[in-house]
Amino acid sequence: MQQQLEINLANDIRKAYQESISLAEHAKGFASQAVAKAIECGRLLLRQKEALGHGSWLDWLEFNLPEIHHNTAGRYMRLVKLMQLPENQAANSSHVMNLDAPTIRQAYIATGILPSPVKPDDEPPDPNKPWVRYTRFLDGFRLWYNTRIAEDPIETWDVDPIRILAKELTWFANLHAELHALVSKKSKANKEK
Repeated sequence: MQQQLEINLANDIRKAYQESISLAEHAKGFASQAVAKAIECGRLLLRQKEALGHGSWLDWLEFNLPEIHHNTAGRYMRLVKLMQLPENQAANSSHVMNLDAPTIRQAYIATGILPSPVKPDDEPPDPNKPWVRYTRFLDGFRLWYNTRIAEDPIETWDVDPIRILAKELTWFANLHAELHALVSKKSKANKEK
């Protein structure tokens, strides 16, 4: 059953969708070109490093190319070595496609420079063990708070933000007290054994 609408944006939606698909395809091409350029840069870095001789590479890199961190230069050079291209053959998009790596990071992973990302298990966490995924949120809050008070000490805050923050933290304060009591109880029980 089709409803009568006052406006019909189907043509605009179709056009925006087709443009997004087209731009995504262009972006993939640019990403492949970026990886090919990273390989070319790595090849040039290798040639320069070999020409300098032992012991002067890092100083040369820092002085002449301060925008390229030595770790990045190392990754680019390892990428070239792992690609095993002849010295006079430039990397191109087909080499990148053979890596199945449309980004530099994926090229690093494909060649083993970076480890493959670990996929989280679909199983729920064991409630008897702390789980990093949950504590990261607390770390994020702690970072926000420390940054905020470094720039704007809590003594200078208006009363409403303080009241709201205190109310939101009540649950955590209660959890902290409960956990502290459990730790004390278990420690005491362990000593009695």
